[in-house]
Amino acid sequence: MPSTFVLAAGVVAATYVFLHALLRLTQDTKEPPSLGNTIPFVTPMLNMASKGVRFHCYMRDKYNLPIYTLRMPWMRIYIINSTPLITTVQSQFKALSFAAIEASIAANVIGVNKATNDIIGSDVNKEGSYLMSFPKYVHSALSAGPGLDAMNRRSIQVITQSLDRCAQGGPRTIRMFEWVRHELLLATTEGVYGPKNPFRDPVMENAWYTFEPAAMMFVLNLLPRVFAREGYKAREYMVKVWEQYFEQGSYKQGSELIQTRVKINDDFHIDLKETARIEIGGSQAILTNSLPGAFWMIYHIFSNPTVLKDVKAELFKGVQEDDSGVCTIDLSYVKGSCPILLSTFKEMMRVNASSSATRIAMEDYLLNGKYLLKKGSTIMMPATVQHTDRLIWGDNIDEFDHMRFVRKPGTKRPNPVAFRGFGGGTTLCPGRHFASTEILMYSALMVLRFDLEPVEGKWFTPRTTKSPLINGLPVPDNDISVIMRPTSNKLWNVSFSGYDQGMEIAAEDIEC
Repeated sequence: MPSTFVLAAGVVAATYVFLHALLRLTQDTKEPPSLGNTIPFVTPMLNMASKGVRFHCYMRDKYNLPIYTLRMPWMRIYIINSTPLITTVQSQFKALSFAAIEASIAANVIGVNKATNDIIGSDVNKEGSYLMSFPKYVHSALSAGPGLDAMNRRSIQVITQSLDRCAQGGPRTIRMFEWVRHELLLATTEGVYGPKNPFRDPVMENAWYTFEPAAMMFVLNLLPRVFAREGYKAREYMVKVWEQYFEQGSYKQGSELIQTRVKINDDFHIDLKETARIEIGGSQAILTNSLPGAFWMIYHIFSNPTVLKDVKAELFKGVQEDDSGVCTIDLSYVKGSCPILLSTFKEMMRVNASSSATRIAMEDYLLNGKYLLKKGSTIMMPATVQHTDRLIWGDNIDEFDHMRFVRKPGTKRPNPVAFRGFGGGTTLCPGRHFASTEILMYSALMVLRFDLEPVEGKWFTPRTTKSPLINGLPVPDNDISVIMRPTSNKLWNVSFSGYDQGMEIAAEDIEC
């Protein structure tokens, strides 16, 4: 009789042959080439798990293809490396849809009921549907104008008042990420939710910090009640708080943004209890990336003496000091006359962003008349690939160059589509100007008013291997303890003359 080993080896060999045959039979010759098939359907999963966010760059460097296929059990993923192909995908927002993904997120992450999910997921690519209408509802609140101005003004006032208290208290030791995260969470939510902001309660703030790291378990629907129990409890707690906020009409004192989010739900006959659930997603949109983004901005400025010197010199040119010694800086100066600060912000996103724009093929689609994308497949456009392309950014892609985005006479602007910090096309982040203004002004005030010195005597770059996968900007694995010292006893003000101007943040802003 054959030995157990021989039988096992035979089963393995037969399985291997079967998987290769299955791959060949189910892969159309017009599809992008399928890669990483040492063990068909298995090797891509193992490589993605082991290499993390480095996986897409590893595949780009190894194969140098504009687009390729990853075959996994019950799914195929098309990875796009080519910038021109990204532009094509973004233009085909109905055939290659993000809205279909949003519908599944509504059910899994925020837990809306079936009736609400049917409304959100109905006719996802049809004009007049919930998801196609949503950008139109919030556009006025997030574009340059009174709604955005009011949110920016309030969030900056909160930042200024908090930094005043810090300056009066003298030197202090802080855990930098924890402190920055708290400061920006309060400033952002005050700007959006108004005087009845639920995040004023530390219990609500801590519930958010508990839920956010578990969000991917909800996205993947991996029994979150069991495997993300604390995250699930935190979500349900926040839903109850939001129910009270909406049912008491507190949103009417909030920003235009929160009022329009209530209006679209009302217009589509979604009740306030479900609006409370949907606001979990609203909070995610305004917090998930802006909080770590502010941390990385402060880190890159203060950990590099050259960056700090250049940014500080630029900012102090716009400071006005009156006869009583009160210093004032205008928001319009920070937004419109500080190219080094803005370049530092965009370089922070180029270096740190780990997001991947994603679409679902709603039908068989021939991309550029050449690559077949099969119905039901997933299309991914990783930011890390674009942000590390030497042909676009030069050979110093591994360096933090705070002057990279400063326009130099006689030089050609890098392809703006390759900057993926806020996505692009129909999924371009609508809140990018609110988040950018807030982070830029916060960074400016920190540079003008404080010195930061690491307790250990030197700066280190935090690892991000434990960061939640849902974050477009990663969370550091370990915090940095720093001494925060006021640089003077002067009083500071922020003025707001002409502050409604936009900024060139994404390709769409430049083209407008």
